[in-house]
Amino acid sequence: MSSDTSAIRESGDHDKAKILAGLVDRARDMVPTIRERAAATEQARRLPAETMREFAEAGFFRMFQPERYGGYELDYGVPQLALCNEIGRACGSSAWVLSVIACHSWMVGMFPREAQDEVWGEAQDTILSSAVIPEKAEVAPTKGGLIISGRWRFSSGVDHVQWAVIGAPLPASGGPPALAWCLIPRRDFAIDDTWHVAGLCGTGSNDIVIDRIFVPDHRIVPLMATITGTAPGGAINRSHIYRLPLFAVFPYNICAPALGIARGAVEFYIENAKHRSAVKFGPPNFGPQAMHLRMVEAGAQIDAAEALLTQNALELNAIGRSGAQPTPEQQARYGRDLSFAAQLFMKAVDGIFYSSGGHGLFDESPIQRAFRDVHAVNAQIGLRWENLAATYASVVLGLDAPH
Repeated sequence: MSSDTSAIRESGDHDKAKILAGLVDRARDMVPTIRERAAATEQARRLPAETMREFAEAGFFRMFQPERYGGYELDYGVPQLALCNEIGRACGSSAWVLSVIACHSWMVGMFPREAQDEVWGEAQDTILSSAVIPEKAEVAPTKGGLIISGRWRFSSGVDHVQWAVIGAPLPASGGPPALAWCLIPRRDFAIDDTWHVAGLCGTGSNDIVIDRIFVPDHRIVPLMATITGTAPGGAINRSHIYRLPLFAVFPYNICAPALGIARGAVEFYIENAKHRSAVKFGPPNFGPQAMHLRMVEAGAQIDAAEALLTQNALELNAIGRSGAQPTPEQQARYGRDLSFAAQLFMKAVDGIFYSSGGHGLFDESPIQRAFRDVHAVNAQIGLRWENLAATYASVVLGLDAPH
């Protein structure tokens, strides 16, 4: 089973299905080239400029961009799965940057019109990175906006972007600060090259450093407005996706790369297992059944996880198009299932890694890269099983939300 455009077709929008089909075809055509660049991408610790340019020219970064700025406003969830299912087979870091960078157009589509005009009014190919939780931040209200300083970590693809979305804690009297999204142009932040890691090495997820910049009110949106579907952009952009509850569905962007990573690992194993002499000459307990059972199980895990995520995406888009919001139980279930799927993708790769034996350990083996990358995906706080499972349990049992 593989991601395709059938989920979009089920929504009834045939034009968008054609757009997505074209994007998937372009992604599939890129796989050999992206695979050839995978090792160099890791060594450089960021995506090559050529890859980013090819992604932009293919239209990948426009999938959630508002139509008035040349975007496609595709339904949410299925496109990430479909594109990462292709690109992730070749390079997990490339799939991660593609998915994460593309989703920021969705976020900007929730901002006021004036902010969207600043980002895309003169250059519709503008792309953005993000950094959600500050390592440290100083935020002071001033006339017409905020003065902000601080450091934000994990801004994937930041070396290639023209803007960034950061999370800034707004001062509040009598309680903890409330987070707000702030749009920052590239001229207003520095990049600190800190991304020396063991997995997703090529994502260039470096730090953003800000020193006393002014952010006007129209480039600030309260986090709560994007959670409740009441952000300003939801009233001016046609598509329902700008009214979806952001945190409930955002993990699609960071889970989807694991789908392609896992598929690529299984495909590489199958191709190489056909020529492994250990099958013919190994000890009796080292025959095809012992070696390949985990490969079969991995394929089933990947297909099951993809089907679960696709069904949820169809449901959440249908709810959004109806003008409603997902219920708390549905939102908690989406988070639970995204985390569960990410765990299944990781288990699939773990099984392939184990079955590969010594062959999977070499630096040139895609298996060891997939192993490191899929574990890096699961390390993301937005996919942590303990957190999302506890949230779901609290909702369905009527308990207080976990802290």
